[in-house]
Amino acid sequence: MDEMRLLRHFEAVYRLSSFSAAARELRLTHSAITKSIKALEDGWEAQLFNRTTRSVIPTEAAKKLYPQAVELLAFAANVRRSVATEQIEINILSGAGAIEGYIHPAILKFARRYPEARINVATMQAHLAADELLQRRTDILVYHDTSFAVMPHKSQMRLTKVVDEPYLIVYRPEFSSDLRNNSLGDLLLHYDWALPVSRTFEDFLPAKLRTFLKNEAAPRYRLANQTACIELVKQSDLLTVLPGSLAEGLVARGELSAIPLPADFRFAISAAIHDNAGLEPALNHFIDCMKAL
Repeated sequence: MDEMRLLRHFEAVYRLSSFSAAARELRLTHSAITKSIKALEDGWEAQLFNRTTRSVIPTEAAKKLYPQAVELLAFAANVRRSVATEQIEINILSGAGAIEGYIHPAILKFARRYPEARINVATMQAHLAADELLQRRTDILVYHDTSFAVMPHKSQMRLTKVVDEPYLIVYRPEFSSDLRNNSLGDLLLHYDWALPVSRTFEDFLPAKLRTFLKNEAAPRYRLANQTACIELVKQSDLLTVLPGSLAEGLVARGELSAIPLPADFRFAISAAIHDNAGLEPALNHFIDCMKAL
């Protein structure tokens, strides 16, 4: 157990590039962290960091040790949790759209096989979420494919496509105008929109469309929340876009009307687990539950 403690201290120093920051995170003194690293270096007969008054630079030995230390610490944490509680716990980081439309139905399906499992879901910027997965502080990432396209550490992830469907433009049934036979540019220019996207998402749009949105100061409202956009559309002459399956349910209930989005944009969501977590059946089953929706 003492060596696990030393590895935990090493992992924090390496990740934070600072003895002081590691001490603060672990709520220890600077001296305690320094002694732990010295003990690890002496025990393994390898220098792990080159230290100066202003920097902490990992050696080649540290670079080799770090990913294995992360794996070992994560494995130990999982074993400790399972022994102590006999309970499965899954941590998920996601974009807002996936939480609203796809994760909570998957939880219901997952609970039929694992009724005692604990599931924690939170949102986080995609590039930060990638680090959480690499450090094994989360188990599953669920993001739009545009986010995965620029996400770091993809070589250490196993990705599975869970959703791939077209977007529909939705509006309230009493909407005063005929929206059919309009180009996307005309619709963006002549109507007000509430879109469940962020400026980061817009960075992945085609250059011509990005320029158009910037020049026309569109959309009027950006809300990283599909439910909020739906409620705005129901009560005004705003337009929004929704994944086809979600829009079709609202249309079937008579709550909204819809037309195809006149552009080749798709709601494409994938789930990622750490490449070394592929044999964990609960994680794979949760992803299967998402695919089955």
